[in-house]
Amino acid sequence: MPGRGSSEVTPGGSARRGWGRRALVGFEVFCGLVIVGCVWWGVDAFLNARAARETEAVRAERLAGLSYQQHPGKGRYYVPAWAVIAKTPAGTPVAYLHYGAGATEDNNIDDFLRTYDLPPAGTRAPLPEDLRAVLPGDRPTEGVLLPEGRAGRQVFVVLLPGAGAPRGADVYVRAGTG
Repeated sequence: MPGRGSSEVTPGGSARRGWGRRALVGFEVFCGLVIVGCVWWGVDAFLNARAARETEAVRAERLAGLSYQQHPGKGRYYVPAWAVIAKTPAGTPVAYLHYGAGATEDNNIDDFLRTYDLPPAGTRAPLPEDLRAVLPGDRPTEGVLLPEGRAGRQVFVVLLPGAGAPRGADVYVRAGTG
């Protein structure tokens, strides 16, 4: 007597009945795995969508030590007009940033320096060639290099034409890990 799922040929039966059930069970398992995968993908996408995507400018600010998160409690921050991260021939990252500080009461070079705890004076020095090469447009050949204790970071201030206070300036930053 043939049992259920038997592949024997019986009168009025088919030899494919057992294989058909196996295929149906396999298809159901496959569909179940697809559903589990879709749910997993949806949960992952939902959780990762909440995290802000980090841009190259944010990474450059962080590498240079000029991120708003690195200067808590200041109440205001400057956004770089242009930022890029490059790698040295040794493979270490170097951040290049350009900030514009206006000549208004609430946006000027003195406020910029105060916001980021930078010293107000320095000596004239040429901008590094790699900094001038990577940033777009016409760049000055020299600026005031701010003396500071952060290794691997150079901050250059180029004052805008005009006298009096508040003063406007372009700020160029080169920062690397080594």
